[in-house]
Amino acid sequence: MDWGRETLARGPLGYHSPVRLVSRSVLREIWPPFLLGFVAYTFILLIRTVYFLADFFVRRSASFGEVVWLAVLSLPWIIVLTLPMAFLLGVLIGIGRLAGDSEIIALRSCGVGPLAIYRPAIVAAILLSGGVFLLYNLVLPGANEKLTRSLARVAATSVVNVVHPRTFREVRPGVTLYFDSTGADGRSLEGVFVKLGEEGERDQRVMVARRGALTLENDRLWLDLFNSTVHEYEAGDPAHYRLNRSQAQRVLLTGDIWNASASVAYEKSLRNQSVRELMATAQRIRAQSPESYRLAWVEIHKKFSIPFACLAFAIIGIPLAESARRGGRGSAFAISLAIIILYYVLLSAGETWGQRGVLPPGLAIWLPNVVVLAAGAAAIARSGRERARWRWTLPLPGRRIPGRRASPAAARPRFGSFVRFPGILDRYVLQRFFTVLFFAAVSVLLLAVIVDYAERVDRIARNHPPTSAVLGYYRAFLLGIGAQIAPFVALISTLVCLGILSKNNEDTAFRASGVSLHRIAAPILAAAAVCALVLFAMGEYILPYAAQQEARCYNIINGRPEDYGTARTPAERNWRRAADGSIWHKEESDPARGMLVSPSVFRFDERFDLVRRDSARLASWNGNDWTFRQGWSRTFDADSETGYRTYLEDRVAGDPPPAFTRERRTPEQMRWRELQRYAARLKAGGYATADLETAMYAKFAAPALVPLMALLGVPFAFRIGRRGALAGIGIGLALGMGFLIATAFFTKLGDVGALPAALAAWSPNVLATTLAVYLLLRLRT
Repeated sequence: MDWGRETLARGPLGYHSPVRLVSRSVLREIWPPFLLGFVAYTFILLIRTVYFLADFFVRRSASFGEVVWLAVLSLPWIIVLTLPMAFLLGVLIGIGRLAGDSEIIALRSCGVGPLAIYRPAIVAAILLSGGVFLLYNLVLPGANEKLTRSLARVAATSVVNVVHPRTFREVRPGVTLYFDSTGADGRSLEGVFVKLGEEGERDQRVMVARRGALTLENDRLWLDLFNSTVHEYEAGDPAHYRLNRSQAQRVLLTGDIWNASASVAYEKSLRNQSVRELMATAQRIRAQSPESYRLAWVEIHKKFSIPFACLAFAIIGIPLAESARRGGRGSAFAISLAIIILYYVLLSAGETWGQRGVLPPGLAIWLPNVVVLAAGAAAIARSGRERARWRWTLPLPGRRIPGRRASPAAARPRFGSFVRFPGILDRYVLQRFFTVLFFAAVSVLLLAVIVDYAERVDRIARNHPPTSAVLGYYRAFLLGIGAQIAPFVALISTLVCLGILSKNNEDTAFRASGVSLHRIAAPILAAAAVCALVLFAMGEYILPYAAQQEARCYNIINGRPEDYGTARTPAERNWRRAADGSIWHKEESDPARGMLVSPSVFRFDERFDLVRRDSARLASWNGNDWTFRQGWSRTFDADSETGYRTYLEDRVAGDPPPAFTRERRTPEQMRWRELQRYAARLKAGGYATADLETAMYAKFAAPALVPLMALLGVPFAFRIGRRGALAGIGIGLALGMGFLIATAFFTKLGDVGALPAALAAWSPNVLATTLAVYLLLRLRT
């Protein structure tokens, strides 16, 4: 092809100049990897959001339209981050392909200078920067504000966000809420118990209702009670006791809806403000809080510096792509990941420096762009001189490093057998598989850390947590997210590894030597099975403690007590539901001595009508039941009091003292055996344990999904392998997204009891096995 002629080709509108043809060629090379990188990065960052939205859809009874709207509102912040990342990857892979096939050398030999290659990439970067700028400044603030309001509204009318069934929560001072179960619609309550009045007040009220519902009106959350009874009494004079029966009444619950704020309404955060609003906020708080003033200017500069990253990535990406052309697409991905990590580490550090006053906010936020542009200028100057090209010697699969001997597997026809494992063939395949596995796992984990840190950097700068807490949080975070992405990484690694073998026709050579495709894939499946065993062992002996550490360090980062969310709340310490269904309250307790101070017991019938109440000054455990001293007892029917007596001492059946001091832990923070015993104990006490049983089965199902996803990747790899590694990654993303959504959906169905727990946990495994077996049977081996 003669690139030097002006009349190179004729299109429908006339002749095209070589510059226009080069521009089109460059853009055609850039956009496919750019699109793939955009989808890949966005999918990685959406993993936790998918589980969160699935919980809203299934457990919190949000409509499909509400969930879709929340998903749409969650995308702008992620897209703002992933567009520059994807463009850098597209430049490195696209320009690198032209350089690797010597097309750039051919162009230069025909008199086409480097400007012809730089121009389309720079123009595309400028246009993309403009798009990111508009998205960041016009779409993102409004989307964040709407997302916050939408989440508040959906969550506020969601029963499980205010308080879980059969647990106690002080939703605002003086109002303690409990309900026995959730209605079929997920928003109504069955068996409602409300305690009104703070400890020490003279007048106390208890409201008991068969049914209740939550209503949000003008950012005020109300609890509507139906078929309710109000019990009013004076703390110092139990003889004065009044009953009031009503068909409907309301209680204002506006309070701890998010377990952190004081109302459903909220103040517009800095990230939800436009540039004009940020400037006004900065001027208003300049004298009040210098740190908040600097933070406002940090946000202002971020709205310009992050869009500019597209242009900075283009300037550094083109010369690096030319220099690293021999490394292939794998080295391009590694280089892009290194640049992205450097950029966002500097950006996150700059936010901290700018808020603390170490650097001026403008310099702190623009520092990453300055560093990237300086490195790009140095790379351009180097590429302009006729020097030896950089040679990247990453041991990537499918590429033979110059000067290194070929693997013995390529020269010998004997590949071993299942009996002699691992043989030469196994080592040959596993070397490439583990290389891809390493790069895939590291890239996903680093991206997850970068984005998570970008979300928390303002809290870190505001609360000044110790470095040990931040490092401890991310150590535990990496372990947790690594366990979640393990099936996805195994799928991608299988697709890329076997796909490259197929692209290089090595699978044909193996089959010509009498080795089937099943035998080629065997070492990968064996390695995936070992990974599943390791993952299960981690889930038993490492991940529960890592989850506890993550929760503690997360609380420290957010300026909360270390045991916030893991220890019992004040309401849970003073109130509890006994195994027989009665509700107990005490002001203080001494578990070592088996003592309760000022205990009260409420007993109900099957319709949740209060039928008996006991109260005393002191209670002690005698080994079989409780001895109440200086107390009184009342009995009721549906509408009136039927009996009252006082006593100096009486025996009351109840749970032993250790039951009043147990701390709560999530299923992720328990080993399988602990979770099994905990679920059995709660089930015997009448608690709904569908979510615990689903988590218990998932302890086995989640690790088992790793070899199944590798098995699913085998037929896809040999079918699409000739299209290259990018096609394998694309198929892996599509399959990964599908199984991620399926896993989240089935898990949440199991949590609410809509599916049997075992079926909910193992459904993704069954789907993967069925699809893999079907495709393997149709594969010509």
